[in-house]
This record gives sequence, structure tokens and C-alpha cells, in this order.
Amino acid sequence: MKGKLINFRAFLVIAISVTAAVFCVYLYMYNTVAGLTVGIIYILLLAGVTVYFVFRFCRNVVRLTVVISFVLATALCVSAFTVGVVVGDKWHDGLSYEGYGTVSGRVCAVNVSAGTYRIDLDELHINGRALSGIMRVSVVAEDNNIADLVRCGDRLQFGATVRAVKITDGGKVNGTAYRTDIRYNTTVKSNGIIMSVGKPKPIESFLISLKSLLTENMGERYGNIAFAMLTGDKHDLNNGVFGYYSAAGLGHIMAVSGLHIGFFILLLNLIMRRLSKKVRYPIMACVLMAYVVLADFSPSIIRAVIMAIIAGIGILIGGRRDLLSSLCCAYSLLLAVKPLYMFEAGFLMSFGALFGIALFANSVKRFLVKHRANKKVASGIGGAVSASVGILPAQIYFFRSVNVLSVLINVFVIPYVSIVFIAILCILPVAAIPGCGQALIVCKYLLAFLDNLAYGLSKMPYAVIMLHSAWQVFLCYPIYFFGSEYIMLKKGKTAVGLYSAAVCIAIICVCSL
Repeated sequence: MKGKLINFRAFLVIAISVTAAVFCVYLYMYNTVAGLTVGIIYILLLAGVTVYFVFRFCRNVVRLTVVISFVLATALCVSAFTVGVVVGDKWHDGLSYEGYGTVSGRVCAVNVSAGTYRIDLDELHINGRALSGIMRVSVVAEDNNIADLVRCGDRLQFGATVRAVKITDGGKVNGTAYRTDIRYNTTVKSNGIIMSVGKPKPIESFLISLKSLLTENMGERYGNIAFAMLTGDKHDLNNGVFGYYSAAGLGHIMAVSGLHIGFFILLLNLIMRRLSKKVRYPIMACVLMAYVVLADFSPSIIRAVIMAIIAGIGILIGGRRDLLSSLCCAYSLLLAVKPLYMFEAGFLMSFGALFGIALFANSVKRFLVKHRANKKVASGIGGAVSASVGILPAQIYFFRSVNVLSVLINVFVIPYVSIVFIAILCILPVAAIPGCGQALIVCKYLLAFLDNLAYGLSKMPYAVIMLHSAWQVFLCYPIYFFGSEYIMLKKGKTAVGLYSAAVCIAIICVCSL
């Protein structure tokens, strides 16, 4: 380690390489020739560097780790660029279906909360031609509103003016549309819809039953909050609920992520504590993969499960656990198959939070312990502060706001949230027994306290500060790294950290003007 400036991480190199490939895809979407040219040149250069290091490895000049890093980087970059180009072309082809047409499709989601009638259709056909993607249909209510009768699995047919959703517009990528795969939208009157009853898919039937169990025994409000906490599905939350949870700095508890996976792993470990690790961990991996399906493959839960599986493998084989390496591994694998996730708010905030924790949590904890703080309290504060710093650029860019109270709130509230989440998971199997649904009343009262707390905190003065920023705010991420413990300076480390913090603040202030 002597004489090295940066504590080398192979997957960090891979993550940076894949990020560059995604930007080649971004260029391709705006200029096909330029994007294709730059992308091919970049991949060829990367392949050339890989061949060079392979040659040097054969001469015992470089380590195998370096060779593997560039081999994987090349492979994942090829995947990210190829998938991105194909996706871009498909979305562009969808623009040709704008205009009036006959639409038919299968209902895959229904939202009729608070007087809003929105129906999502998959297995789409427009003018008899099969199309990929989902269409969001806004239904104008009539006296006999058919939208009240629609359920998942039903098939609808109607004539309407179709509007194609653009994947890029005004220099920005529509990350939300890409994540949800909503490629078309339209508005139709209820009396113009022909409905035929269908059967939901098994996973849809399970989710419908789960939501019914929760809402029937906890009420619509708390049942839907519990359902959102378990699955990340916020379709049926009352207007404003997610808003005040977000304002209070607790919106992340309704986006299934590492927090939920941590609770899940804790519960599974308690249940299977008598089993050996070689039996327990494969079972846990299978359960977590099933949970990914339940949560509709959201980027945050995929990231969390990949990292959990990597950590489990590390424990089984006796390897050293390294948060930054597993984070970069999950980041690279996800972008290799879903390259445009890099422009989606949830993806960036999920990875940003863990990036901040990987860089700063230990440093903050050591500082607090040095000043006689309790180790557990110091660990909680270190994690909350670091996560808040990590999500700050993405939060400012996408939501134009900063949750001032989030650090303090999460340190004290997250332990209570863990109790609520685990209580719901433990009581659900009992509540599913006929006649035992009222067992969920305990969870209702636990959620009621959390809900009132979130609402009260959201109303505090300056709970949210509004800021506006351009894309340059993301330059804070490399500056974070230079101010972290991964820069191996014997002297001047504090000065570099303070200088990096000052540069971050300057970037945010300039971009906010």
C-alpha cells in the first residue's frame, strides 16, 4: 500500500467505465451517427487497454485483479451500449403510433383513488399490431363508470388518440418512463370502453389479496401505507400522504430498498438461526429474489439484493466485506442490462445513499467515538449523515429540495420503523388465517403513530428548503471520493476533505443561481 494515492477498487474502475458507456448511449439518442461513432471508438479503446494489460500480465508485470477489472469493464460496457442503442431505437419507433387508433390491451394496474381513474395496459395492440411497453389510460368518468369495475387481468378495447412518451426531451432522459416502461398515454371516455373479464397473473392475484387483507383490517389509509412499505406500490395512497412523508425525510420507507432488505434479512436470520450458513444463505437468497419479483423489480431493491448476495458469498468463502466494491458491482451489473436507469431519480438516490455511507460513515463514527459518543449512537448518526450527503446532489436536481430534518429524524425514527416493518411481516401470516385478520390491528396503531409523526414533522418550519440546480451538481460525487478515506494521504487529509466540501458547496450554490 505504500506510496499509493488511491486505495484501488477493481469494481470502481468497472463502474466508471460503464458510466462512460451509458453517456455514449445518451449521445446516440440525440445524434445517431455521433453516438454510434463515439461508442464504438470507446469500446475499441477499452478492449485495446484490456489486451495491453493481458499482455503485461503474461509477463508478470501487472496483477490478475487489474486484468479481470478491464475484461469485465469491456464486457459490461458492450452490454450497456448495445442494450441502450436497442432501447433507444424501440422508443423512437413508438413515435410513429401517435394519432387516433384502435387500442386493445390487458389491464396490469388500476388506480381509482381520490377520484382519479388511471389504468395501465400491457400486451398492447394498436390498429391490430402488437407493441411492447405499457399504455397509461386516463378515464373520463361517465354516469356508469366502467373504470370502477375494471380489475387486473381484464381486457379493454377502445378508440382514442394515442400520445407516445418521449424517452428524451429537452436534453433530459425520462428516467421514470423508462423504469415503468410507460411508452404511450391516452384519455378516453368511460362509455367508449369495451371490457371483457380476464384472469390476473399469479403475482397480481397475490398482490391483490395482500392489499385486500391489509385494507380490510387496517382501514384504507393505513392498509395502503403498509402495502406501500412492503411492495413500494404507492398507487392507492391518499393525496398528499407520500408528500408529507417525503417532507419529513421518511419517503424512503415507501421505496423498497436496502432498509427493507436489512429488516427482511434480520427476520430470516432469527427464523433460521439454527441452520448452518451453507443452508441458510441459499434459502435467504431465494426468498430475497422472490421479494424482488413482489416489488416489481425496482432498481433500489435489485441493488440491495445484489449487495446482500455478494455479502453472503463473501461470508461463506471467508472473503473480506467491502461496501464500495459490492456497491460498484451492483451498479455496473444493473447498468449493463438497464443502462438508462442512470437517469432515474430512485436509482441515483439509492446508490447515492450507499455511496455516501461507503465513503464517510466510518470517518464520522470514529470522530464521534473519539469525542466520547456511544458506539451504537455514533454508528447510527454516521450512517444517517453519510446517506444524506450521498443523496443530496440527486435530491436537489430531481426534486429541487433538501430535507433539513432528515438526518436527525432517521437516527431516531428508523429503529421504530424497523419494529413496524418486522411486526407487519410477522403478523401477516397469522392474519392470513381465516378469522384472524384482526391481528393486524396492532400494526394499524403502530403505523398511526408513525403517520402522525411524519405529518407533524413535515409541518415544522424549514422542514424542506427549495433549491434549483443544473446537472453540474453531480460533479459533487467525484469530489466526495477525493474527500473520503479512500484517498491515502498521510498528511493534509483534513485539508483535502474540507477543500472538497467547499467545492461541493460552491458547485451547488452556483448551479442553484
